[in-house]
Amino acid sequence: AHATYPLKCILTPDIPGNAGCYRPMRVRAPAGSILNADRPKAVNTRVRTGWYVAPNLFGALCGAVPNRVQAFTGLPSSALFYGLDAHGLPYSDHLFQGGGQGASAHGDGISGLLYPTSAANTSVELFEARVPVLVVRKAMLPDTGGPGRKRGGLAQIVTTRRLHDDGNPCQVGLYPNGVRVSIEGLFDGRPGGPASAAMVGRDGTRIDLGTGGLCTLGTTGETAELVVGGGSGFGDPMTRALDEVQHDLDEGLVTPRGARRDYGCVVGPDGRIDHEASKALRAARSPVPEPAE
Repeated sequence: AHATYPLKCILTPDIPGNAGCYRPMRVRAPAGSILNADRPKAVNTRVRTGWYVAPNLFGALCGAVPNRVQAFTGLPSSALFYGLDAHGLPYSDHLFQGGGQGASAHGDGISGLLYPTSAANTSVELFEARVPVLVVRKAMLPDTGGPGRKRGGLAQIVTTRRLHDDGNPCQVGLYPNGVRVSIEGLFDGRPGGPASAAMVGRDGTRIDLGTGGLCTLGTTGETAELVVGGGSGFGDPMTRALDEVQHDLDEGLVTPRGARRDYGCVVGPDGRIDHEASKALRAARSPVPEPAE
């Protein structure tokens, strides 16, 4: 399914899915490989492995169908919460969140999108009604959408803490996907912001959980932080329309520093892009021409 789905999107995007769409497709994976494991190999995280199939297919076919592929999407992650509430009753819940979608020839990537799963972001209100945990912060991070002619969706940060100091610790499992991995975009698009997980103590001490781990929140002064990665860009960032960069600046999606670094845009004290100065700066960086359509 992970292989045939992106092919369906590329080849017959306007036809409702049916058996005929998939009949011509054949998927081969070497026996014993990570994509075709035999008993007793561990396959509990097979879905996370499968999420990398579509980006590789898009990359393999981008030269043939550049207008029908998309760049790498920041993979979804879930924060898992376990403990006893104030009444001594056990709880176990998760906060599933999406990252930034990869950009395509048709537009910027969507932020906070769970792809390629069929799930959705867990509602904060619903989550807080089920467990004694407070979502302190849930926000998009500026400058984390992969730079490109079309920008990737932004990375998302979610910070949580215990709701009450009732003596019942809360265990939080944070296992971000794509940690320490930088996935280039398509046609000179750049990577999106990285994923990460950390626990922050009462004194501000930050413990990086690396590829993931279980931390314990003992008081309301300690927080668990999950960052879901941003999507990669599509096309050379130096060819992004100045008006589109200005829109990103106005919306807080890109900072003035990021606009200069990633898009070659000179931003004045009033927050407006100086078009002539930006064109000169871009020319000095020698942008790579876009591929022929």
